[in-house]
Amino acid sequence: MSRRWSRPAAIGAALLVGLALVTASLVVPVALLLRVDDKPLSRWSQIGQALEPVGVFFSGVAFIGIALTLLLQRRELQNQREELSVTQEEQQRSSEIALRQLHTDLIKMAINDRELREVWPPLAPGVAETKKDHYCNLILNLQKVAYEAHTIELDELRGALRYLMASRDMYRF
Repeated sequence: MSRRWSRPAAIGAALLVGLALVTASLVVPVALLLRVDDKPLSRWSQIGQALEPVGVFFSGVAFIGIALTLLLQRRELQNQREELSVTQEEQQRSSEIALRQLHTDLIKMAINDRELREVWPPLAPGVAETKKDHYCNLILNLQKVAYEAHTIELDELRGALRYLMASRDMYRF
């Protein structure tokens, strides 16, 4: 039998056996009550009472199995939530990086084309912008992205900014 049909066949067989056992557990006592006198019934009653601990044992095992199943499902649900959270954070970072890449591309276009550079508003009223200003913008944006992407730590960012501010053009920007 192929794997495709083996699982449904096993489930069907288990359901049939379960249904047969339930039916037997209902039919046998009724048949005994209708056909047997008091002495055999008393004996069967004593046998049933003697077997009660077995029923209690299996009920306890079933309860423990259900409790374990619920605990495992809870743990699996927590793992799925954590994975979803990580995936959402990664998607957000990817979106931010794409947006920053777009910003970088726009600055590069302004650096290369004077007409496009004129579209950007002046840094301060009456101050003409230069290619250096846009280049400084790119450098600072790179430092910001590196810090936000956890490529560099805060101390490294501060050191890089101290170094960059030693440049007259960067400081003026």
